[in-house]
Amino acid sequence: MQKFLRAFYLTIGIACIGYFFVLGYSARFGLSLSWMWLGGGAVLIVAGLLCGSRRVPRWLRYGWRGLLCAGLVLLLVLESFVLSGMVQTAPAGLDYLIVLGARVNKGGPSPALHKRLNAAVAYLEANPQTIVIASGGQGSDEPMSEAQCIFEELVRRGVAADRILLEEQSAATVENIVFSKELISNTDASVGVVTNNYHVWRAMHIAQGAGLTHVYGISADYTGNTLFHYMVREAVCIAVDFLRGNL
Repeated sequence: MQKFLRAFYLTIGIACIGYFFVLGYSARFGLSLSWMWLGGGAVLIVAGLLCGSRRVPRWLRYGWRGLLCAGLVLLLVLESFVLSGMVQTAPAGLDYLIVLGARVNKGGPSPALHKRLNAAVAYLEANPQTIVIASGGQGSDEPMSEAQCIFEELVRRGVAADRILLEEQSAATVENIVFSKELISNTDASVGVVTNNYHVWRAMHIAQGAGLTHVYGISADYTGNTLFHYMVREAVCIAVDFLRGNL
């Protein structure tokens, strides 16, 4: 048993550290919370090296295993929420569509924002009466606000400018929803939230927590070697938002 646990901890720990460097190569070490793979991997490697050591008290060994099992169970539960959001669809004829911002590069929308725009345009073309809210402020390293980028891209793709409302103050998902809600005259209005697949469940429940009563998620496809990171990070964010009372 001890040999198995040692091999398990060391293998998973090395894999986590390897994934950290894969993420770094993909995003120039700019992904938020990517350090958790490095830290988690280091902890697991230390646990593997100490596994079976008589210098480690029994209470500490069993406490560590219990904590690890509880953490895995919690992660699986939270990931089930994330996965349920990834397949969300919205009915036709929504009153409003909130497009959540994502990073804007010097050359235009980031891949994540590009996917959100694709999903938004597809819905807006099929539902010409729906009003769209472009939501997102401007980061210190962004050439324009995320909302302005969304606006310009939607107009370029044929969406009428008078259908688009701008919310340019937000810097996080909670602010996206709260500030966008101020542009909606009726809280009973039907609202779709467009975001990348891994983010849909949390965005929907933040919107419900903010007082919007008819909320639907619209999942924008997202793939690539960073998807797994975003899915795990999203579980952490769900837990944090729950503790902060945002859900």
